[in-house]
Amino acid sequence: MKNLDEVSSKIEKMLNEKDNLREFALKKCRDIIRTSRKCIRNIHNGEMDVAIEMAAEAIKINRDLKEKIKEHPDLLTSGYMENASQELAEANIFLAICKDEGLPSPEDIGVTYTSYLLGLGDVMGELRRMGINFMKNGKVDDVEMVLNQMEDICDKLMEFDYPSGLVPVKRKQDVAKKLLEQMRGDFVIFKKNKDFEEKIELLLKSVKKKDKKKKENDFGLDVDSVWR
Repeated sequence: MKNLDEVSSKIEKMLNEKDNLREFALKKCRDIIRTSRKCIRNIHNGEMDVAIEMAAEAIKINRDLKEKIKEHPDLLTSGYMENASQELAEANIFLAICKDEGLPSPEDIGVTYTSYLLGLGDVMGELRRMGINFMKNGKVDDVEMVLNQMEDICDKLMEFDYPSGLVPVKRKQDVAKKLLEQMRGDFVIFKKNKDFEEKIELLLKSVKKKDKKKKENDFGLDVDSVWR
């Protein structure tokens, strides 16, 4: 046991270094999550230039972090790294959809395939949020476009039938199906209300037109020609 102190000192030094790296990784993961969420918020606010900058910044932070801890596989595959990667994937996928571009690959943004898939599932919530904003502004075509995008993503997610131990996608699938059904229901109501508003508008225009011509109570309206 002559070298006990020497061995224990080496172990302590290694653990201290790893603990410092872990704390560093935790901080950087928080930065990735915060920056990715800023990217999404700016997309919803219509500030695409800022969103693009935020997405690029988050990718850089992630890559620099992975380079820093590349000698420690346990840190690279830790839960906090996967969570940050998932947020990063969600932001960049959502950004690509809103820019009407092809989706980035997992390699493009430096995340695992699992994180990318889970991030894709989370995009469903952001698309629903965007669709609701379009509804508020009465944009029928844009809402229908978002609904179609949600259907495409949900259909693709459903193709992944693997055990949760391999990829925990089951919950994302359940949430995606629920969000899609909610969006479908909202769109049906929105479309009917929009059609109703258009018919009322046509009727009022017809009333004003007849009123100008006749200036009497009997407008001679052909209601059936409007209400179809």
